Amino acid sequence: MTADDFRRRGNRWEGRDWLIAAALFLAAFLIRIPFRTTLLYAWDSVLYTRAIEHFDVTAHQPQPPGHIFYVGLVWLVNRLFGDPNAAMVWISIFFAAAAVAALYWLGRIILGRDTGLAAALLLATSLSFWSLSEVALPYTLLGFLSTIVAGMIYLAWEGRGSWVLPASLALALASGFRQDLLPFLLPLLALGIWNKGRWRLAGAAGLLMLGIAAWYIPSALLSGGFGPYREASSLQSDYLMTYFSVFGIGVAALATNTFTLLRFLLYGLSAALALVPVFLLMVLLPRTRGRLWDRRLLFLAVWMAPSLLFYIFIHIGEFGYVFSFLPAALLLGVRGLQIFAGWLAERKAGKSDAAVPAANATRLAQWIVLGLAMAMVAVNMFLFLILSPPLSANRLAARDGILRSKIDTIKVRFKPDSTFIISVFDYQQASYYLPGYRHWCFDPSVEQDPSIELPRGVDQVIIFEEYLSPADGQRARTVPLSHDQKLIYLDPAGKRSVRVDWDTRKVFLEDE
Repeated sequence: MTADDFRRRGNRWEGRDWLIAAALFLAAFLIRIPFRTTLLYAWDSVLYTRAIEHFDVTAHQPQPPGHIFYVGLVWLVNRLFGDPNAAMVWISIFFAAAAVAALYWLGRIILGRDTGLAAALLLATSLSFWSLSEVALPYTLLGFLSTIVAGMIYLAWEGRGSWVLPASLALALASGFRQDLLPFLLPLLALGIWNKGRWRLAGAAGLLMLGIAAWYIPSALLSGGFGPYREASSLQSDYLMTYFSVFGIGVAALATNTFTLLRFLLYGLSAALALVPVFLLMVLLPRTRGRLWDRRLLFLAVWMAPSLLFYIFIHIGEFGYVFSFLPAALLLGVRGLQIFAGWLAERKAGKSDAAVPAANATRLAQWIVLGLAMAMVAVNMFLFLILSPPLSANRLAARDGILRSKIDTIKVRFKPDSTFIISVFDYQQASYYLPGYRHWCFDPSVEQDPSIELPRGVDQVIIFEEYLSPADGQRARTVPLSHDQKLIYLDPAGKRSVRVDWDTRKVFLEDE
């Protein structure tokens, strides 16, 4: 297909599209401002904070392979705010809004204005996308980069040879922010630039290597050299393959990863989950099935496939991982809705006594799509703003408030030299905000029944995380926290060690 063929499809970007994209960006940005979190949200949030002070992936500052461009962006924005958490949260908010505008652009040029607008609104109000745009994590940036790079590849895919080189360089540089984008989008790039001329392909390969070198070399040099950097990256890869992948733990990984992926996708789609059965119905109906065999939908499927396969067979760790393909999933879902609406409009026209003009049927289909999309957006907003499911505004505020209350309470009531803190997934926050205290953390993927000898002089053992609790018969005491929570601590008098039974989430003080 030539560039002229592409333009004749009728999905050209027009002046009013700039206004729509700008309005989407501004609205998505503004609705997020009241819900910003004030403390580092997760393990990786602390690692990025430590990384802007001293970048070294061998010390997991941050975890390999390092996301050095993201760390550099955080360092730059932090110069303005003087607060790493605030810097990362504002980055999350900005790129969430940018991803919404980018998805409108991509949907507009692929499937039309209605599709782009509906998909963008659903992304803006997605439960997990909204929630993770309020915290110090780079996942909304992942969604933005995936969308914008995919859009550049699409322009090359549809015959615009001038986009081959920019798309290749964009993917290479984007992988400096999120290295997982490289394997996820490289197959799409390969198909998108195929048959575009040998010189363009050679240039694309050269720019790809140049862009990768732009982040790989400084990442290695700041981590002690190429040898230590490769070793740290290999150790991280081996860890994932051993404890989380099908190749390490077999069929159990397939079941766990698939369940986790579906759970994360549920929160990503939110009310748009209703589009899944609609899309499947369109696949099954003979009269609509042919409309799905579309080169444009093939593009979206190729975009999604590598990340889906990785998450199922290797590892998926956080809600935000699905943002690598969520924009494509929303476009597919809205396209299924459009076909469904068109089918309904045709049936209505066929049953009418008078002939219904094609334009009226098209307009009816558009109103069906718009009405159902706005209903799903309303449900999303109700979930995030009013109800209290995981990742809602209430849950975000509660987590932030409880963590602050916990830290302040420990500082006021417990002495650093006589306090021992047990934590698992919140270990990094505990050690960052309570640096003078003695901490113990273990990896439940590796250790199911860990234990440690208590240091001398310890008078209190604090259970930092709410999903751990003291075993029966332990001398447990509590201190009230915000949001009706309690901080549990144990008196270790006469005990010499502490053990955690991870299966039951119980903490034991023992003599040996």
